Amino acid sequence: MSQNKPKWPSGVDAAERVRHVALTQTEPQNAGWIATEADVSRDTAVKYLTRMVEHGDLEVTETADGTCYKPDTVTQFLQEVRQLAEENTLAELTQELNAISEEIEGWKERFEVDSLTELRQTIGSEDLTGEDRRERLAIIEEWEYNKEIRESIQLAISLKSSLSTLGIDSLSADSSTTLSQEG
Repeated sequence: MSQNKPKWPSGVDAAERVRHVALTQTEPQNAGWIATEADVSRDTAVKYLTRMVEHGDLEVTETADGTCYKPDTVTQFLQEVRQLAEENTLAELTQELNAISEEIEGWKERFEVDSLTELRQTIGSEDLTGEDRRERLAIIEEWEYNKEIRESIQLAISLKSSLSTLGIDSLSADSSTTLSQEG
């Protein structure tokens, strides 16, 4: 548990505090820990955590600490795709895909590999210094991230294209454009 209770701005209610704490964790946390961090009772935390699970914002997992909560990976992924689509033009998304591809191609040429798996296998080479291994491990981490973000960008492009086909100009909840219902 955290040693220092966070100071919450006035006007931030219990539900918002629980939501913020639960959704910003990278490791599953139990209701007691979340309650302490959100400065609410355990019962209050459980009430809001249960609602978040029902809405698909959190996943429940069993750990050595009992029932724990973590952000739902699918929900987070879809929110990331939506954010990319909202905040970028098709040209910007396409340009970023190109930059990612060029970076990966550069690593393939530099390390004379055809894939991320092959680069991983080079880590065991006796010819490498400790510094070379650390550099390759950092590149492996970046390559993995690039693969994940590339998938998000590709889906954001698809989302923007689909919405354009449907005549929807905005992803915002305030958008006045609605689809007609045909019977």
